[in-house]
Amino acid sequence: MRYLFLCFALLFCNLSFSQHTPHFLERTQSIQPSDTSLVQRHYKNGVIKEEGKNLAYKMPEYTYFRKYGLYKTYYKDGILKSEVTYDRFGNPLTSIFYNRDGTTWWKSKTLEIDLAIEDPSLYFLTRTPVSVTKWDKELKYGQGIAAMFIKTEGKLVDGRKVGVWKVYDELGRLEGEVNYDNR
Repeated sequence: MRYLFLCFALLFCNLSFSQHTPHFLERTQSIQPSDTSLVQRHYKNGVIKEEGKNLAYKMPEYTYFRKYGLYKTYYKDGILKSEVTYDRFGNPLTSIFYNRDGTTWWKSKTLEIDLAIEDPSLYFLTRTPVSVTKWDKELKYGQGIAAMFIKTEGKLVDGRKVGVWKVYDELGRLEGEVNYDNR
């Protein structure tokens, strides 16, 4: 049963996440997980802190664990804090972070994942084996409108802002743009 689930999970992952470049898919196809496990951690008060799945990759030097699929975290009182969907190597594909009142304060969607190394056998031994391009939106609470609004949005490449980032006021009007390519 576990083998069947693992095969289905890998097939689903390979077919549904188009963020991976052909180069990434080609180079990593030989890297396959050896096991899947459910994760559930709790705060000292017994409330769930995080829950999700891990994939295990057994390598000669060590067994590496990577988050996979939907992973949720919670505040100490049990309110949902974040929902992040990971690919089979633990790269975030989509992320949503929530305030305690359930409103969204940050969203991120991965646009592209590429392999930054040529030798896939070094995947787990290299600090940054992938290059990730994301689209981020930061939301803020607007006192005047008593609601959340998009404050900034733009592209990140490997965690650095690139290109033009837009900044909005609480009525959704463009306040300005910052070009991070010219910095």
